[in-house]
Amino acid sequence: MVVTEPNKVMVAGDWHGNPYWAEQAIKYAKRSGADMIVHVGDYGFWTPSERTYAYLLGSNQLLEELDMRLIWVDGNHEDHSQLDECNIPGGKPTVFGDLDRIMHLPRGFRWEWWGMTWMALGGAHSVDRSWRREGHDWWPGEVLSGEQVEYASRPGGVDVIVAHDAPRGFAIPGIGSGNEFPSEDLLAAESHRGLVREVVDATKPSLFFHGHYHVNYRARLEREGGTTEIFGLDRDNSTIARNTMFLTREDLGQMVSSR
Repeated sequence: MVVTEPNKVMVAGDWHGNPYWAEQAIKYAKRSGADMIVHVGDYGFWTPSERTYAYLLGSNQLLEELDMRLIWVDGNHEDHSQLDECNIPGGKPTVFGDLDRIMHLPRGFRWEWWGMTWMALGGAHSVDRSWRREGHDWWPGEVLSGEQVEYASRPGGVDVIVAHDAPRGFAIPGIGSGNEFPSEDLLAAESHRGLVREVVDATKPSLFFHGHYHVNYRARLEREGGTTEIFGLDRDNSTIARNTMFLTREDLGQMVSSR
């Protein structure tokens, strides 16, 4: 399945299935001239229910009305029982049912936009896992597997990674100690950042976009062979400006050349 090349992209942080926020963000994207939304996970692909379907269908109808599309990588807070098969290494983008304007990108999937190679890298560890129930609001498939890391790290350069988690190797601003969460989950979350770093070290992207931490920031990651510019995005119920950012071919070229 081809990921249609856009004229202008809005990258969006976590929406958590918030229908009001999704509507406002999609309309904001259209007003700003974007024809494609790239969502970095915790999009709201939750357990099958009237509420979940109403959220997804409402977003799809609005995207159709505005002649836009949305592609997304999975966050930790999605129903991974429906996504595990999609995320098998080598998997292709998936449109679910009649949601023809919304497409999930599997972990390690690569595509070409604006003369650059992009890659999807969903997944993260839930530090609040201990308070969730497996099969109800938590699934083991939320984290990257060894096979997925290996597949995402395959030969061939990558210019841009769209992920949910951030790579290890720098401090995310505004993140507290996390003492309210179990220590084993904090360690597991840091370990997962290590897996993301393995992929970054192998593919050497110039740009990396992610969500998960609900912080809007920019940082520079020093790695072997160069640097990667990291962009984090805030969540729903923050501000639209902190939850989103825009990209064009020219923007991307300038970001890469200025490194």
